[in-house]
Amino acid sequence: MSRALTVAVVVLAMAFGATWTNAQPRTGQKADTISQTVEGTIKSVRGTLVTLEDGTELSVPATVKVSRDQLKPGAQIVAEYHERAGRKIANSVDIKG
Repeated sequence: MSRALTVAVVVLAMAFGATWTNAQPRTGQKADTISQTVEGTIKSVRGTLVTLEDGTELSVPATVKVSRDQLKPGAQIVAEYHERAGRKIANSVDIKG
């Protein structure tokens, strides 16, 4: 009886360990990063891509509430973003001034 119990515990431990291991990011993969902030002057706007004077490129999805007519060259912005697949995706954009 105790041998059967020991085998059952080992099997459960192995199953738990396999589940936990599979839940971890694979080598080379990154979980979503913490939001960061960038501030600058818009150099150009092409569709949803905003380029700042310092070369920073921000993708501004349609879900971000910002007046699109104010996203134009010369406008100063403060944006919060996260990185995904090497791209900076805006979470929020505020027009200064």
